[in-house]
Amino acid sequence: MKEFIIEKGIVIDDIYSVIDGIRELSGQTLTDAETIRKFITKEKSTKFYIDKKGTGKMQPDRDTVYLWLDSGFVDGYGNPIMISLLSDNYGGYSGHYFGTMDILARGIKSYFPKNAKDISRNLNNLKNKYQSKVAERDHRHIDNEQEYLVMICNGEAGSSDFERLINGLGVQFEDPVDETADAVKETEAPKEDQKPAIDMSFREKEITIGLLLDTIDDMQDYINELLAELKKSNEDKAKLRELEQKNKDLEQALVDIRHFNAEHNTETEAPKEIKDGHDLLGRRGKILVLGATALDVKTMNGIAKLYGFRKDDFEYEVDYEKIVSFAGRSSKLEKFSALILGACPHKVQNLGDWSSLVEKCKNTEGMPIAIDARSRSGELKVTKESFREALLQISNELSQNKRN
Repeated sequence: MKEFIIEKGIVIDDIYSVIDGIRELSGQTLTDAETIRKFITKEKSTKFYIDKKGTGKMQPDRDTVYLWLDSGFVDGYGNPIMISLLSDNYGGYSGHYFGTMDILARGIKSYFPKNAKDISRNLNNLKNKYQSKVAERDHRHIDNEQEYLVMICNGEAGSSDFERLINGLGVQFEDPVDETADAVKETEAPKEDQKPAIDMSFREKEITIGLLLDTIDDMQDYINELLAELKKSNEDKAKLRELEQKNKDLEQALVDIRHFNAEHNTETEAPKEIKDGHDLLGRRGKILVLGATALDVKTMNGIAKLYGFRKDDFEYEVDYEKIVSFAGRSSKLEKFSALILGACPHKVQNLGDWSSLVEKCKNTEGMPIAIDARSRSGELKVTKESFREALLQISNELSQNKRN
C-alpha cells in the first residue's frame, strides 16, 4: 500500500491497487499515477460529491459521504472509471475503491439498502449531469496516456486550440523542405499500393465531419433566430422574402451534405466490434428514435448502417406535438429493444409522478434500454455525434445483456 496525494485533503491510500484495477478495466497500460493526478487537477468537473442516497453534487456539503474522482480512463464499454474516497467528516477524503458508476452505486446500496430506489434514480441523474459537465473539458477522457501527456504539455506551453485538435487527431506533418538548398525535382506519381501520407481513421473522420456539421447547425439556428427577429420588427417584406429563400437554399444544401456524408460513410470501414447491431436486437427487434432531431431520417439510417443496423430496425417519432400523446402510453414504448431520446416536450400525458419523459423511460421497470442523445453542450439533441454515441452505447448494452 502507498498513499498518493491528489491535492490537499484528497488522498488515495492504496495507489498501486487503483492503478492495477484501472489497467484491467480500461485495457490500457497506465504507467504513472501522476497521469491520474494531472487529469483530476487540470480538467474540469472531475470531482463528484455523493451522499447516502446517491445524489451527486459538484461541491461538498454536510450530507456528503463519498467523493468520486474521474480517473480519466474508461472501460471497454466507454463507461468512466471512477475512484471512490470516503469522507473523514472533517473535510478530507481518502480511500482506494474504484469502478464504473454502476459498480460504485451498488456499493452504496449495500451500505444503505433502504435507499436503493433513490440511489438508482439519482445515479441516472448523475450520469446525465456527468455527460453535460465533461462536454466542457479540453479532453473528455484519456484515450492514450502518452498522447494525453503530450497534449497537456503543449497546452501548458501555450499551444492554440487548433494545435491541440491536430495533436489529438495524431496527424503528422513533415519538416519543411529548404527549397533554396535543393534543386526542384519532378514529383513521382504514387504507386497504386501506396497509401496517402495522411490516412484519417474512421473515428477521426466521424469527429471531424461531425464537428463541421454541428457548427453549420449552430449557424443555421442563429440565422433562423435573426429572421424571426426581423419579422417581428416589420422590416422590408421583399427583403425578408429574399432572405427566407436564401435560408431555404442553405437548409437544402445542408440536407444534401448530410445525405452525401451518410452515403459516403456507409462505404467507410467501421470498427469490427460495432458491425453486428442488427444481430444484437432481441425479440422486440426495433429501436425507437423519440423526440425532435437535428438530422433527417435518411442520414440517421446511413449512420446506423455503419453499426450493423438495418433500415427496418428503426421507427421514428420526431413530431414534437405527436410525442405529447404518444410517449405517455408506456405500452407503446415497451415493445422496443431500445429508445433514443431527443428533445421532448416538458408536458407529456400520463407521466404520473415522473418529472420528465426521460426520467420515466430510464427508471420505469420493464422499459427498454433508454439513451438520451446529448450534444457536446449537454442539451438533449440528436446530432450526428450524439446519435452515433447512442447507437454505440445501445450496442454495448445489448451485447452485455446477451452475455448475461
